[in-house]
Amino acid sequence: MSWSVSAIGKPAAVAAKVAAAFAGIKCMEPEDTIKNSVASAVEAALKAFPETSAVRVEASGSQSTDGKQPGVAVNQLSVKIDPLWGFCE
Repeated sequence: MSWSVSAIGKPAAVAAKVAAAFAGIKCMEPEDTIKNSVASAVEAALKAFPETSAVRVEASGSQSTDGKQPGVAVNQLSVKIDPLWGFCE
């Protein structure tokens, strides 16, 4: 399975959008635990942003197996949180 969330805007709005997106994604373990950990980290990071700033969040991941070892999975993960300087409203 793979998953992806993204949003651009003020921190509170971005936090609400990505939280809803993360909550709507159901994965097999251990991918679900990893995804939920990312959601918590993104939430904590966004709380540290000034409320008047702009931010872009992109997070994605996937889990796969080689088909040869039952129950053995590997996970790919990418998380990017960028402040957007000079954002005009």
